[in-house]
Amino acid sequence: MLSEQLRQRSVASLARVVHIRRFLKQSDLALVGRLERAHHELLGQPAPARPGWTTTYLNAGGLFRAAAPKLHSRLASLRHEVDLKPFELANPGEAHELLHGLEARCIELHEGRAGGSLNDPRHFDNGSVVTVDVMLNDGFSGGALTTLEADGSTQVHAFAAGDALVFPSYKYHSVGRITGGVRRTLVIEYWRGDESRCNHRSEVLRWAGGAPCLCDDARTTGYADADGVTAVFDAPGPLGLGFGFADAADPATRERRLVEDGRPVAVTIAEVRPGTQAAARPQLEPGLRLTHVAGAPIGGLGFAAVDAALGRAVGGAARPLELRFLRPPLDLTRVRVVGGEGGGTEGESGEAEREESSAARASECESPSSPSPPSRERAASESRGAGG
Repeated sequence: MLSEQLRQRSVASLARVVHIRRFLKQSDLALVGRLERAHHELLGQPAPARPGWTTTYLNAGGLFRAAAPKLHSRLASLRHEVDLKPFELANPGEAHELLHGLEARCIELHEGRAGGSLNDPRHFDNGSVVTVDVMLNDGFSGGALTTLEADGSTQVHAFAAGDALVFPSYKYHSVGRITGGVRRTLVIEYWRGDESRCNHRSEVLRWAGGAPCLCDDARTTGYADADGVTAVFDAPGPLGLGFGFADAADPATRERRLVEDGRPVAVTIAEVRPGTQAAARPQLEPGLRLTHVAGAPIGGLGFAAVDAALGRAVGGAARPLELRFLRPPLDLTRVRVVGGEGGGTEGESGEAEREESSAARASECESPSSPSPPSRERAASESRGAGG
């Protein structure tokens, strides 16, 4: 099969690097820069991946696809330009079927400064199928992209701002030491999985039935085990948490008569009250989804059962009390990037899932004035002592 051949480095090394000149215009390059700044405003500056090198994951939370869908689509078309001549095809349609089904594993903006490099001649993009490199700027020295060819020779690929290089992900490639200036490239890896919204390079192939791959982290660094949050309360009395209830199958459904009719519910933190036990635990924040109460899972339970479990746990004398939560998946699909495609109107209007003040977003992101749908937030103190 073609997909198996593409994962054989000896075969991938036979493929040439396809050079497409001036694929992106200056306006496209500027848009990529605005997406980068919007990402940094929402999630913070990325930590250096290695000396002289930082990586910003523009696919995080679906930001790139939502805010620049036309450019996202144009870049995706490049995966069909990969050189497949060295590979044996079972039938004429095999290549089209495979390439058409690929999705973006990561959309990375790499910024390298003097001393930075990817100095490993046998580096390859493990787990991906097609890699696309787009140069975003000129005016730097060093930092040449080099590939290791099947005969053992190396080939340097010089490309200018707006140019794109396309090659099989398993072809060995490296970046030489940057000796001056700043080198900025957009690197997109396409794989046989769903499009990732992770704020890092996804290492595990996840299938979500056609829906985008939603990883657990909403932070630039420290994403290991970022999905789980545990809080242990030692002192008796109110916790200082308010909880909101919704239909587990449709979180937008929060009407009381529906939520309390026995269907499974999703329970999230709606409020962390100042000066309480909960406020002393910085890992607790609105939006976390409750999964366990005193070691017992609450998944699949209806409102009455969850409400009773919280009431018994919080109102009882047994301490320590452990509550477990999950962070919601990162969602930046409703962020609007000022100056985006179509005069800045691309992307759904609305708030990003991570709340930000309008002042914090003023330079690159706008938070439309339309309010979000109302929700019924049931404070824990109102649910028979479940919180306080």
